[in-house]
Amino acid sequence: MPNSFVPNLELPAEVRAIAEKNVAQARQAFEALFQNARATVGEGESHLDEVLASVQGLRTKALDLMQNNMEASFDFLQKMVSARSPQDVLSLQAAFLSQQMKVAAEQARSLGQDAKGLGEASMRSLDENTRILTERVKTLSAAAAQNAQNAAEDLRNVGESMVNAAKANVENATTSFQENLKK
Repeated sequence: MPNSFVPNLELPAEVRAIAEKNVAQARQAFEALFQNARATVGEGESHLDEVLASVQGLRTKALDLMQNNMEASFDFLQKMVSARSPQDVLSLQAAFLSQQMKVAAEQARSLGQDAKGLGEASMRSLDENTRILTERVKTLSAAAAQNAQNAAEDLRNVGESMVNAAKANVENATTSFQENLKK
């Protein structure tokens, strides 16, 4: 048995294995985190594309309504030019104003419904994305907590193992020292 009072400073294979395992778990956790982040960004962009398409549809509808209003105004002007008497002018004007009031009310109602629908759909989508993100964060947090708990347990076990090994080394060294003193 070699006489050595210098402790063995080499990292035990058990500690190295635990460290490698913990590094691999941490890497997996970060990979999952970044995969979830990329998925969330992609879903957010998809949501923005949907909202943008709806806004573009709303703008197109508003332009179409303005064009219809302008065409109705030009038609009205054409009729006004052909009017034969002041009574015809007043009659045409009253009919036009009455019709345009109805059209304007219908257009406002229609655009309002479309804008409301867009807002509600955006909020539902945002709520759903928030719920999904919250679930992902909970899952990742639970996994991180479990990994941390596993790492702590592994380190505690290694620590106990090393303390026991150190005690055994001290006992062996003491026994060896006492035997050497007897000689």
